[in-house]
Amino acid sequence: MQTNALTHFNSLTPTLSVIDPDIAPSSASVQLSRDERELLRQSPGQGGRQAKAADALAASPVAMLDSRLRGNDSLGDFKVRVNTRTRRRGQSLTLAAACCAMLAVTLTALYPPAFWRADYSTGKGEQRSVTLADGSRVMLNTGTALAIHFDAGLRRVELLAGEAFFEVAKNPQQPFVVAAAGSEVRAVGTAFAVKLQSEQTQVELVEGIVEIQDEGQQHYERLAVGQSASIDANGIALKHAGHPDGMALWRAGYLQFDGLPLRDAIAQINQYRPGRVVLLNTALADKRISGLFRLDALDQAIASLNAAIPALQIVSITPYLVVLR
Repeated sequence: MQTNALTHFNSLTPTLSVIDPDIAPSSASVQLSRDERELLRQSPGQGGRQAKAADALAASPVAMLDSRLRGNDSLGDFKVRVNTRTRRRGQSLTLAAACCAMLAVTLTALYPPAFWRADYSTGKGEQRSVTLADGSRVMLNTGTALAIHFDAGLRRVELLAGEAFFEVAKNPQQPFVVAAAGSEVRAVGTAFAVKLQSEQTQVELVEGIVEIQDEGQQHYERLAVGQSASIDANGIALKHAGHPDGMALWRAGYLQFDGLPLRDAIAQINQYRPGRVVLLNTALADKRISGLFRLDALDQAIASLNAAIPALQIVSITPYLVVLR
């Protein structure tokens, strides 16, 4: 009987000798019957050692992992968990990118790029007076930004946004130039206002003489006291002379409408007043408005619009939102 067992052992030896330890076998590669395992354990020499090796291999981490993957903790479940984590990570990145984009839009709306390179600026409804290095004085109106570029031969001020009033210190050897949207206003010693509005540059001369030219330097004009001009892509348009005391009234705290379309009057009110006035009745947008209003009492100016345009209905949603319909 022992001879038969050894013979059976020798018949099993080739089966075990082809196991490559570098290859992760499945548990089926080492499945032996109970009688065969018992026989190998009882057999001396190489057979017993190979049986123990088979037991160790069957209990190895690779075989255990294979068994787990074939059981409840399947490879499919593992892939689902990995995909879930990847999807959640992607959603987090998308949310973070959306928050960054929203923050950028908000900052741009509250603090436009033109203000990023300004030396002096004002917020909505704010006015500010500054004295420059040469002794010239500048008063900034609401929502205005200025950049200063002085050198030995030229005093250059760039109006980036808004409106400013300049009282220039005299210095014939160092001309004073205000640049706005490509156009230039040149003065030696004078007082004038410059305003950027849409694609136009508006100039009002209160004192002295100024020379103006358009962006392409194709047109040139000289203004006298009381004159005003509009500069755009089409050239320079001079306006009728008025009294200097009626120019740039915002310096004295007043807002004046002289036959201004309702849509433009509302736009000017929104430049100073906190919140927003919205015109829903576009049929009334071209109605003309005239009047003189205090900048610190613009709610009264809004209420008076109904007297000028009876068809206009004024609805105050909140102190910061007024709807005209």
